[in-house]
Amino acid sequence: MLVMSRVRGESVAINGPVGDCLVTVLQVRGDTVSLLFSSTSTTTPGTLDAKTETLHRDVVVKIGAIVEVVIVDIRGEKARLGIIASKETSVHRLEVYDAIKRETRRAAGGDSDDGLAGSPVPRPGGPKPPSLDVRLNEPPPSEAP
Repeated sequence: MLVMSRVRGESVAINGPVGDCLVTVLQVRGDTVSLLFSSTSTTTPGTLDAKTETLHRDVVVKIGAIVEVVIVDIRGEKARLGIIASKETSVHRLEVYDAIKRETRRAAGGDSDDGLAGSPVPRPGGPKPPSLDVRLNEPPPSEAP
């Protein structure tokens, strides 16, 4: 079992042979944790299945046939999630998973998005404007008669 601590708004990415799942902590209150499970399946591409569960400690939720998520502990604002999965399944914090995807795209020769979601912003071509230092050292414009 892999155990990860997550606070409200943080996610865990689970990628396996039968599909991908994102587990997001929505709320930690007292002895309960609300989780959002968003998953895709390789058998039905293009569909997203999402469900919300409010769980107590030691309650197990099955995701597909090979992944289980259990609330191991609740400490203040942190929920410790235990993830039981096959060896073929990768489990990462969402921020780590995003970094891995960026590096994979960069290594494959794709353009990087510098950590921003969505399409890259088109940048204008051509020369860059002179820096402020260069403009300060320019002689003042001559006055026309």
